Amino acid sequence: MKNIFEVLMTKGNPKLAIRYAKRIMKDGERKTPTEIAPGTKVYELVEELAKYLPEKLKGTFS
Repeated sequence: MKNIFEVLMTKGNPKLAIRYAKRIMKDGERKTPTEIAPGTKVYELVEELAKYLPEKLKGTFS
């Protein structure tokens, strides 16, 4: 999808998704990655990449 970013920004909530992902990972402490599923650490990548977004979009990710 060429417009995936626009769809995510209008239909999704990046800040909420990151919060949920962090909670899943916290609840899965001391478990193996397969036991934590659907938890991933992709949110860390998203948070890092968000630093390079235009200023008007940065607040939606942190």
